[in-house]
Amino acid sequence: MKTLVYGLGESGIAATRALLARDSEVLAADANDGDRLRETAAALGADVRLAAGPKVLDGVNRVVVSPGVRPSAPVLRAAEGAGVPVLSEVALGLELLGDEVRVAAVTGTNGKTTVVDMLGRVLEASGIPHAVAGNSWRALTGCLDEARAAGVLVLEVSSFHLHYMSEPGFEVATLLNARPDHMDWHASFAEYRRDKLRVFEGQRDTDLALVAADDPVGLDAAPHLPGEVLIVGEGDTAVRGGRLYLSGVELARVDELSFAGTHNHANALFAAGAALKLGASAEGVRAALMDYRLKPHRMEVVAEGGGVAYVDDSKATNPAAVAAALSGLERPVVLILGGSEKHTDFAEVLPYIGRCRAVLCQGEAGPRIAGFLEDAGHAGLVERLVDLRSAVGRAAEVAHAGDVVLLSPGCASFDQFAGYAQRGAEFARLVRELPADRGAVRR
Repeated sequence: MKTLVYGLGESGIAATRALLARDSEVLAADANDGDRLRETAAALGADVRLAAGPKVLDGVNRVVVSPGVRPSAPVLRAAEGAGVPVLSEVALGLELLGDEVRVAAVTGTNGKTTVVDMLGRVLEASGIPHAVAGNSWRALTGCLDEARAAGVLVLEVSSFHLHYMSEPGFEVATLLNARPDHMDWHASFAEYRRDKLRVFEGQRDTDLALVAADDPVGLDAAPHLPGEVLIVGEGDTAVRGGRLYLSGVELARVDELSFAGTHNHANALFAAGAALKLGASAEGVRAALMDYRLKPHRMEVVAEGGGVAYVDDSKATNPAAVAAALSGLERPVVLILGGSEKHTDFAEVLPYIGRCRAVLCQGEAGPRIAGFLEDAGHAGLVERLVDLRSAVGRAAEVAHAGDVVLLSPGCASFDQFAGYAQRGAEFARLVRELPADRGAVRR
């Protein structure tokens, strides 16, 4: 069988190497060309084609595609037309692992990286060997031996991975939420929804599915799933009276935890439920949650001064994440929105705009978002800024003591930055360099 690995980013390189290690016939290709790609091609030791078009499919039996490649790409359209199977790099990794490893998969528009991180910490606290891979972590095909040795794999899967995956059969499958996102990649929200629900395909009656009580997509699917279903936020698995309960058992008090926000408390319950299925102890769950600190760029206070807190939520790359951030804050907010354009609908943010003193719309998508908010009756709050630097400067001018300046962009970062992490780091740098009379001090 000849496999075309299409897209030579991290996951494409890992997939190529994994196949070569198994003496598979591999052709690696990318639609682009350039010095970096040529260096990559030379180091791979495989047949590589750059600036590749549909002709690269000649003699190919299947395609392994990197998540950054859209289904509309000419090579993928040609593969579909010719009936050549396409699978994601994660799907290839699962195929190569076979049934040797127990897999817990986590997907969702928001929160999946946090839940995977929490789950890994709980397993560690319970003494359960495991590997972590997927979307925000390592390419799965790059850590197959480690996953086999551990026997347990915690996997973060995006809609891009799931789009080209069939019947994965995860022992634990989690859908945190499904909100409109990546409409520049998916043909429609209906397609995005279908792809997210693939996380449950192939589950057996002994497997566990976790969904959220406030997510219509997961809740609608729950009655039709074959195994055990845990609904987080409903019944005896919820936050009540300032305490986290899992199946009626108290895990922790909210005031004992280092992380805030109702969405993060729900994330903790998702992680705990998955961990118990994998053999974690209640003591391990509690210990891990008590020690847990959120990863950077997720509601991280990066500076304070003059009574103003500057919060980096750069990981919020869609409107649902912005809504979650605003819903968890009780102080007035100067909100910085905008970034590279994904053409998403910001209607989900509207119920929380009243909590804002000002909404500063910046970057490529800034004018469109500003226009939407103005049309919705919030013209008095909205300002247009060119870029993040100008937005931070203006935020410091309009913020009052007791306010939060919140970078929660609701957009990707590629108009100004290489990724959300670089955007968050720049936000922190900018607020720490504000003039002394604006009050920002390093934390």
